[in-house]
Amino acid sequence: MTDTSDPIHRACDFYVFGGERDLVALNRRLHSQEVWSPWPDFLTAFASNGCGDYFAYDTRQSPALVIYIGPDGTPEEQLADPEALRYDSFDEWYESQMERHTCSRCGSREVRFGASKDKQWLLRVCPACGFQEQTDAIDL
Repeated sequence: MTDTSDPIHRACDFYVFGGERDLVALNRRLHSQEVWSPWPDFLTAFASNGCGDYFAYDTRQSPALVIYIGPDGTPEEQLADPEALRYDSFDEWYESQMERHTCSRCGSREVRFGASKDKQWLLRVCPACGFQEQTDAIDL
């Protein structure tokens, strides 16, 4: 995942060793007293949506599960929540993140987002095949 051309780097903030988004520095901070609720040692964050939330490995079992730790609440509260977003593997998480970036016509993972000409819709646009589809209405 250190290959910055991998489309996962467009789908989320993906942390790597020694990069701009440094995996080690992030986890040191999340496990320290710098945060209002330090993380337990068995959680290792590796990605974020950029709003104070993280996807983390839960290393209490092997293979490690991936769990979503949102910005509202402590990691312990979210681990105890049976409704918390969880994935059985990294591959399952990866595919879920890439789903909205994958063209439904040609399968390219290079889908970009933009506004429709009338600024009413968010469009998914595939540069590989030119396919465009509306996703969500834009509230102005």
